[in-house]
Amino acid sequence: MDIQSYLQSLPTPSILIISFVLCSWFYYQYSWYDRNAKKNSSIPTNWPLLGMLPAIIQNAHRIHDYGTQVLIESGGTFEFKGPWFTNVDFFVTCDPANIHYIFSKNFPNYPKGPEFRKMFDVLGDGIFNADYELWEIHRKVTLSIFHQPDYQKLLQETVLEKVVNGLLPVLESFSSQGAEFDLQDILQRFTFDCFSRLLLDYDPESLSLELPHIRAQYAFLDAEKAIFRGTSCLRAAGSSKMA
Repeated sequence: MDIQSYLQSLPTPSILIISFVLCSWFYYQYSWYDRNAKKNSSIPTNWPLLGMLPAIIQNAHRIHDYGTQVLIESGGTFEFKGPWFTNVDFFVTCDPANIHYIFSKNFPNYPKGPEFRKMFDVLGDGIFNADYELWEIHRKVTLSIFHQPDYQKLLQETVLEKVVNGLLPVLESFSSQGAEFDLQDILQRFTFDCFSRLLLDYDPESLSLELPHIRAQYAFLDAEKAIFRGTSCLRAAGSSKMA
């Protein structure tokens, strides 16, 4: 009896078991080879079906450090492959030449598109979501403000005042007490106070020795978290994106 006749004589469950065993064996061989080929490397393995998602989950607690290592080892540009059924692939780059080409020299050739605006709908039609002519209008208006001598003077005065009267006293207080503190929270308060002063001409003084709970500040933080979670969800209908 030849192999074809033998397989045809087997019941369906047996064929499924044999297929599973063969697939598992090939999968093991692939993973063993891939792990040894990339030993001591931070670049994630592109697993069958799962893509590079396991490495992201494994390093979620240190995602920024991990991303930095991957970019260093990949020469500044890296292609992330998501699970096959999600169609979520990313090109990530920190190469200054690439960034200049994408965001300045040939910006019209890289529109964000409707999917990007859908993910960041909370930003409306502002400069972060705009494309083409609308983006050019936003850019000209924004640059005209940033280049105003009065604005630059106000920015310098605001930041310096907040460093001297807000940031340094708080850090000195923690240092004298030998107490632990959340540096991210301190820097967020610093940014929020400067932003409020520049935009609203009002300093909420969230960065003070008491570290008060400012509802508006935490509302902004909640909005940032909501946007991040929304963009982190795998989108089955999404197309490849460039970051």
